[in-house]
Parts: sequence; C-alpha cells; structure tokens
Amino acid sequence: MKIAIFGFGNQTYYRDVLKIQEILGGEPPFGGSRMAMEFAQAGYDVTLADPHMDTIDSSFISKLEIADVKLTKDDIKAAKEAEVAVLFTPFRSGITKQIAETIIPYLAKDAVITTACTMPILVLEIAVRNTLFMEDREDIGFSTMHPAAIPGTPQHKQYFIATNELLEEQIVKEEQVDRLKKIAEDTGKKAYPIPAELVSAIGDMGVVATAAAFASVLEYYSVSKNVLKTTKEMTEFQLVQSFQVMASIIAKYGIEGLINFINPDALKTSLNSMLYDNGLQKTAFASMETLNNIDNLISNFREEIVKKPRSTFLSAPSPMLLSYIKDLAGEDVARGIIREALRKLYEGDKY
Repeated sequence: MKIAIFGFGNQTYYRDVLKIQEILGGEPPFGGSRMAMEFAQAGYDVTLADPHMDTIDSSFISKLEIADVKLTKDDIKAAKEAEVAVLFTPFRSGITKQIAETIIPYLAKDAVITTACTMPILVLEIAVRNTLFMEDREDIGFSTMHPAAIPGTPQHKQYFIATNELLEEQIVKEEQVDRLKKIAEDTGKKAYPIPAELVSAIGDMGVVATAAAFASVLEYYSVSKNVLKTTKEMTEFQLVQSFQVMASIIAKYGIEGLINFINPDALKTSLNSMLYDNGLQKTAFASMETLNNIDNLISNFREEIVKKPRSTFLSAPSPMLLSYIKDLAGEDVARGIIREALRKLYEGDKY
C-alpha cells in the first residue's frame, strides 16, 4: 500500500518550545516524519513531502532514508497513486486545504485523505467538496490518523480514526476505515474508530476540558438520580444549558469574556450548595478546590491578554447543528452558514 505523508513536523518547535525530550522522552524526529518512519518500517511504501526538506537536520534525513522513506519537496510527486494521504500540516491560512486541493487529482482510486492533529476532518471535507466535484473524485474518503500524542514519544500508542457514526452524509467508506485501522495496528498502535465530530474534542489539547466535562456529567447524573431525585430529562436539560452557554460565551467573547461574565464568588457560593458527598462528588469537590485558588490564575491570564485586542472566534458548525438548522430554515441557509464559518476559520494566521 502506498502512503503519502505531508509535513515533516517542526522539530525546532518540539525541541525548543515544547521541550519534548525533556518532558515526555522519545527520540527525534517527531511528528509527521516519525509517522512516516513507523509506516515504512511496518512494510508500507511511504513518501514524505515537505517544502522545507532542504533545511532539515541531516541526521533526521538519514534516519528516514535508513527506514526506506522516500523524501520530496513536491506534493504532487508524493500524491501520485497514493492510497492514503496523511496531512500533518498547519491549519493556519488554509495551508492544509490548499495541499488537499492540489493532491486530489493525483491520488489512487478510492484513496482516503486523513488529517492528524492540526485540522478537524469535517472542516477539511466541507472545504474541498467543490474540488472533489470538479475533479470527479467523489471516490475519495475523508478520515483521520490522529495520533492523540506526539509521534515519536512513548505516549503515542494509538490512532483515532474518524467514522460516519454521527453524520448524516457519509465521508468515508467502511473499507477505507479498515485500511487505516490496519496501518495503525501494523505499526503496533491501537486503532480507535471514533465519530468524526468527537475526534478533535478527544484527541486534541482540549481533551483536558472534554475529560473534565465527561466526568462531571456522569457524576452530576449520579447525584441527581440518587440524592436530588430529579428526572433524567431535567438533568440532561441542565447539562445542555451549562455547556451551551459556556461554549457560546467563549466563541463570541473569548476566555477573557468568560472571566468577565462569570463571578467566581457567585460560582463558588452556588457550587457549595451542591456539595453533598466527597466520596461521590470527587470532580465537584476538586472544582471547588480550584475555585478557592483561582485568583492567581485569573490575574495571570488578565496580564497576558491585556497586550492583545479581543477577537471573535467562530468554530465550524457541527453536522448535528447543521441538521437542525436545515430543518428550521432550509438547506440554502445551512450552506450559507457553512461558507461563512469556513471563511472565518481560514482568515489570517490565528492558529
């Protein structure tokens, strides 16, 4: 099977900013280049493309060549007849979208394009639909080879592979998902098929918030059922209200808006009235402990953001939300929302 990987991985960033070896261990090169090495060592025909190949440390190049990875600066050359294309490329300024549009005509029949950890696959799939239609390449599927860790570190033991489970429109065929699962397993990694909408929430840095939210949902339901004796429907309604308002404020006003609108004292007072059982409510009691020491966190954050103008962030609307909008306002309105969301997402060098 031929695999094309786009993006070597910024080794300077890994070394000097993240200090990966000091904190997590592992051996460079990290990122897309490490994925390429592991796929090649598992017996696949792998080409790694990066426009800055000439500037990369020769010791890293040597490791890749020893692993039989083909190296090129030419995206089209890498893409020719590739059955899997992995985009380990930046989100900023639409670079990933541009590469995808460039390589689409050259991929093998029924190829699958995957993103890693920098671009939500649903955003990319929507962004290149016109190109797929114009090039008559609707055979191409879209999924992820999300490492949920930095490739090359001991923590990288898995790949998250996006499925159609929550989607109205299929973006990847079952055979294409199976192809990605086999690649992951052949490299000694665990393959996790995950609904496409959840890959970023679980795999990206925001997982710290997702994990806390998930734990708090289960804990709150237990308290509601066993202590408060409220209905499941009421509990779900209250959870939706809490998460929606938090997401809406951050989307429109940023984290600084959240700090400005939420009064920590009011939050602590209200939370304190809901603390019943330390054994049952470990997440809630831990939240109270954090809130009791929150002044320093808020102070440091405010000092940091004073230097930057407030900007509005717009995330891509989820397929579940778009389905609801279609029912209410029709498909044309929904498509308009998609176009505007994508325009905002690709505006400037925000990411």
